[in-house]
Amino acid sequence: MEIINLIMVAILIALTAFFVATEFAIVKIRTTRLDQLVAEGNTKAVAARKVVGNLDEYLSACQLGITITALGLGWLGEPTVEHLLHPLFVEFDLSESVSSILSFIIAFALITFLHVVIGELAPKTLAIQKAEAVTLRIAKPIMFFYKIMYPFIKTLNGSARIFTGWFCLKPASEHALAHSEEELRLILSESYKSGEINQSEFKYVNNIFQFDDRTAKEIMVPRVDMVTLDKSETVKESIAVVTEENYTRYPIIDGDKDSVIG
Repeated sequence: MEIINLIMVAILIALTAFFVATEFAIVKIRTTRLDQLVAEGNTKAVAARKVVGNLDEYLSACQLGITITALGLGWLGEPTVEHLLHPLFVEFDLSESVSSILSFIIAFALITFLHVVIGELAPKTLAIQKAEAVTLRIAKPIMFFYKIMYPFIKTLNGSARIFTGWFCLKPASEHALAHSEEELRLILSESYKSGEINQSEFKYVNNIFQFDDRTAKEIMVPRVDMVTLDKSETVKESIAVVTEENYTRYPIIDGDKDSVIG
């Protein structure tokens, strides 16, 4: 019986890892990349695009799956390990109460360790670093789980909306596509640091944000201060002005700056 229970514990930890990896992968993956894969004829990407397109519902499915497996581990894992450890402490001539306490503490610590490390931290790291590969692999299984648990997911989401409605709160999307300027700057900076974009691309996009903060006076020359070329000047005189001032554009005037002809 203990062997079967241990196998069930391993399955529950594996399922926890699956749901955690799914949750992080579908949030991390870019929809533009999935669209590209769909256009290339990748059949797995079609399913993945459906999942990401209905992100909030599938995140709820992941959270439900994580909760179910966590409860299962608590109900089955700790008592099973405790039952295996208890006779060992009795063999050391420890009292029944001490043996029970020690076996409970060790069983609880072991199950918690396995759940956190193997069930959560490891799959989270994998999903973040390999979001595309993970998303393509888990798309169909999570869609299958979603269909099975659809009534429960809808019931839970509906109940949550009613509960938040009591506090006059609107349901929030868990994957907002809009970002503030500061968030975009941070994303840009992190992309540059990680090598996703080069220095010239970083400067180009960053200058766009800076340009919006500039006034016309900062980027334009007042008319009275314009450096111009008069049509009556010789080519040599014009070249001398261009060489000295070093601008890329020069208005051509006819006598004064009020008569710009080119």
